[in-house]
Amino acid sequence: MPPQINKYKFYIYLFFFIFLTSIFNFKFLEYCNFKFSINKIDINGLSHNEKKIVENKLNDFKKSNIFTLREDAVLKTLESFDFLEKIYINKILPSTINIKLTKTAIIGKTLINGEIFFIGKNGKFINSNQFIENNDIPLVFGDFKIEEYKNLQNILTDHQVDIAKIKKYFFYKNKRWDLLFSNDLTLMLPSKNVEKSIKIYKKLLNDDNLINIKIVDLRVLNQIILTDFNE
Repeated sequence: MPPQINKYKFYIYLFFFIFLTSIFNFKFLEYCNFKFSINKIDINGLSHNEKKIVENKLNDFKKSNIFTLREDAVLKTLESFDFLEKIYINKILPSTINIKLTKTAIIGKTLINGEIFFIGKNGKFINSNQFIENNDIPLVFGDFKIEEYKNLQNILTDHQVDIAKIKKYFFYKNKRWDLLFSNDLTLMLPSKNVEKSIKIYKKLLNDDNLINIKIVDLRVLNQIILTDFNE
């Protein structure tokens, strides 16, 4: 007959067993939390100053468990930076997040409520406090949509107009543009038939008809008005 265990002793043994295993489990969980806590966020693809701005935003994710961290939460934070075009997030065990970022091309800058904003090729206006200024980009004036501006630049490029030589764009309420080139020549375009007008401008340019010309006015269909610097 097997020896009987005193009920009191049984409960004592059970208590110590649960106590000891609980301590072990607690220590194990503590170790796991420490081992898999995010302590490094690598950011690639940005300048030093831009990287610092982004790192400050991501600091809240440090010490989070790498397994429970939601990538969509990190993505949402990064999407608040309008100058970013592509974002890649990769978890590297045990405690590192690797982030590869691609900046959008800056195609101009404008004023909104008296504040400078850059125009991103990604279709976003980028607050100047997010981005290091580039002085080699044109100024764009008026209440325009980025797609309207991009469409104009695409038409100009398709017709071999060197947009690098345009220093200012002016957009008007009737949906037409004026362009000021680096040689101080102003090209006035119509609201319609823009491509036809640019072809006319290119023909004038190629035939050397714009020497000493200050304004090329193509606002009216089938009419060319040239103003020289002496007028």
